Amino acid sequence: MTIRAMLLGPLLMAAAVTPLSADTSFVSGVWKGEANYDSDGNFRDCTMTAQSDDGILLGFVISKDYDWGLVLADERRQFEVGETHGVILLVDARDPIPALAKVVDPHGILIPLDNSSPVIEAMREGRVLTIQTDGMQVSFKLTGTRDAIAELAACVTENKSTEKVELPSAPRV
Repeated sequence: MTIRAMLLGPLLMAAAVTPLSADTSFVSGVWKGEANYDSDGNFRDCTMTAQSDDGILLGFVISKDYDWGLVLADERRQFEVGETHGVILLVDARDPIPALAKVVDPHGILIPLDNSSPVIEAMREGRVLTIQTDGMQVSFKLTGTRDAIAELAACVTENKSTEKVELPSAPRV
């Protein structure tokens, strides 16, 4: 399983991911993002990813309901799918951000994030994000994250507006 497939599958919580077209992608700094649709063409979420020099993938996702989270994928690590792990997110010298990660793949975890000002500002303004869990510590440069998160939010707004709205059918007489 590729890291890309591993990242998207759990985030989407559905069968297959079918990007609508190349127009649904964007690049911001080191981040590559795209809108994701299910096999029926329904918008699901927008994701953006960046890979560290040592091959670890970091991703942000915002769902169509504006829930957001962080994904960490490393093919060298082994996790037990379904387990949860306490995680500490450290951004520069800011207060630690505690979170609960869920193992969604043998090589990856999903960390739901609060949609609060301190968390959002830390990710936008920070220089280095360090993730600590179960004897593992991984650090990422947050180069270009401010603009990338803005692009990610715009991706959700733009693609959510293209969703098909099903009108109730008129009763037959």
